[in-house]
Amino acid sequence: MQDVILKLVDVPMVRMFVLAGIIFLMIAVLGKIEGKIDPGNIGRIGAAVLGAVLILIGIILQFGETHDVYSRLPPNVVSNLPAQNMAAVAPASTASITEPSLIKVVSGTYGRNCNANAGNATAQLSRACDGHSYCDFTIDTSALEDPAPNCSKDFSAEWKCGNGNAVYSAALSGLAGKNDKLRLNCAN
Repeated sequence: MQDVILKLVDVPMVRMFVLAGIIFLMIAVLGKIEGKIDPGNIGRIGAAVLGAVLILIGIILQFGETHDVYSRLPPNVVSNLPAQNMAAVAPASTASITEPSLIKVVSGTYGRNCNANAGNATAQLSRACDGHSYCDFTIDTSALEDPAPNCSKDFSAEWKCGNGNAVYSAALSGLAGKNDKLRLNCAN
């Protein structure tokens, strides 16, 4: 139970807004749930409006967050971003220049677009990248559990840098084959 609570608290704020919005929309649509929630007509309208507003805030924050991550990259890093099958994100660091922040993997997921369980590749990603200032993780599909045969799978990673609370992410939308790499970066 403690693990579930820790995972719920360790979710980025954007996802919390969207999740709360979905819950309020469910209350608005379903109305009376198991006899425990009976919002009435005004409550249902209020829940629908609040749910829509929370989802909209979450979406706006998501676009703002993505923009902020790339705007913090130095121009030379943006121009050197790898081509199609490699993603990179360089977070802004609060650590001093002499002490680089080290990667702490939060989750790695293979095939989320094919309904795979979130975090199904966390152990492999952690072994390869935890404790490094940057990591080029080579996605070895033969070493990962295939959650959905005959489905073109994606790969996504979330990590923190040092003792910071910010969660960074990178993803490859479609894996081409053997040499797909995903870059996790906490280097200054």
